[in-house]
Amino acid sequence: MKKKWVGVVRQVEQAFWTIVFSAQRRVGERGKILPRRFNSKAKIRRFLTRFMTPCLASRVIGNLDLRRVNGRLAVPVGDGIGAPPIVKAQILKKSGKCVTLAVWFQFDRSDRFFNVYQLKKLPDGRWIVAGRHPLDYPFSRPGHLFRTVPGCCSPCVRGCKQVSRRVRRR
Repeated sequence: MKKKWVGVVRQVEQAFWTIVFSAQRRVGERGKILPRRFNSKAKIRRFLTRFMTPCLASRVIGNLDLRRVNGRLAVPVGDGIGAPPIVKAQILKKSGKCVTLAVWFQFDRSDRFFNVYQLKKLPDGRWIVAGRHPLDYPFSRPGHLFRTVPGCCSPCVRGCKQVSRRVRRR
């Protein structure tokens, strides 16, 4: 099962770079025009929600730094080498429908970093990423059970709300 979860993380990281690398036509220093497949935020969101929650997809779209060039959607001109290779993964927490996974990435020996992913199982049996966090695991303070609507790290404009309740000790 761990290989399947790592594969889901790999797909999510690759999805971002699929959008960025699909832009081929450069317009000066202003940006690279996205193809028809990704020519609107709705199309990009629909593509990303195959791998992640809608709230997380909105955060990823914000990270793309999209702009309009000659009336068409574009990404900034820059260098990118793609998704980093996964070198190690460790399960931090596991239940029937949710998994918390720490994944280490490494481009070279001096550049190693990790992210913590929350994966959620959908009713159809697929796994999607509900949260991606750099260094803030555990997600709750000691003595509190902290639950968020999947994909949210902070309240978002879509009406997601964070619920915190005290864990009773017996």
